[in-house]
Order: sequence, then structure tokens, then C-alpha cells
Amino acid sequence: MLKSIDPLLSADLLYALASMGHGDTLAIVDANFAAASRANGHLITMPGTTASDVLAAILTLFPVDGFDDCPIKLMAQADDAELPEAAQDFLKVLDASEEKGHKWEAIDRFAFYDLAEKTSLIVATTDLRPYGCLILQKGVVFDG
Repeated sequence: MLKSIDPLLSADLLYALASMGHGDTLAIVDANFAAASRANGHLITMPGTTASDVLAAILTLFPVDGFDDCPIKLMAQADDAELPEAAQDFLKVLDASEEKGHKWEAIDRFAFYDLAEKTSLIVATTDLRPYGCLILQKGVVFDG
């Protein structure tokens, strides 16, 4: 156990996040997402977690890309104007973090699948909420 690091952030997850560079992407996905077959990069499974809890823990360390116009992608239903409950919750988690203010977009699940296959890391949770998936693009950390 380490001080000041969320206990959800395992050694494997910390290593994977630290190994990512500027512009690399990370998907946090729900229990129904086919993570094993879509993880062309690295896959970390986090049993007993929700995507929102994992997002909150990751945002304590992960810089979201401030150079990209839209570094956050939320999975949503194509035919529904309202964001799914999980996506609404993700936005609350983002707004409560140091990474608030970044632009996001809701994308259809099939477009999300295509983007997720290109991520450097997929973190699979056991979140049962429909459309409980998002992608973050990693930014940079500045000195001082």
C-alpha cells in the first residue's frame, strides 16, 4: 500500500498508465464490453469496480490532453438524444476532478468499438450500467 494513491490503482495499472505517452488513448469499459477480443494493446481487468470509480481513481494521476479539441469520448446510443446514466455520471466525475473543462463527445457504440481497438490500454470493470464506457486521450505534464 502506498500513501496518497487510490487503492484501485494497482501496480499493473500504474505501470500501464505511466508507460503511455502524449496522445495515447485509454478506454474504461463496462462488464458487457468485449474487452479481451478488442484489446490490441494492454488489458487490465478490475473486478468489483464501476467505470465511474475507476475513472475517478485514474483522474488523480492521468493528465487529459489539453491540446486536442475533444480528448474524451463517451459511448452513447445513436438514436437517443439523452446521454445514458453512466455517461452523465462520468461527466460529474470529470467535473469534480482537476481535469474538468475538457471537451467531450458522445459517440455511437460501433464507432466506440473501432476507437477502443486502437487504444493503448483497456481497463475492464464489472460495471453493469448500459453504455458504461469512455475513452480518454493522455496529455502532458508540465514542469512547475
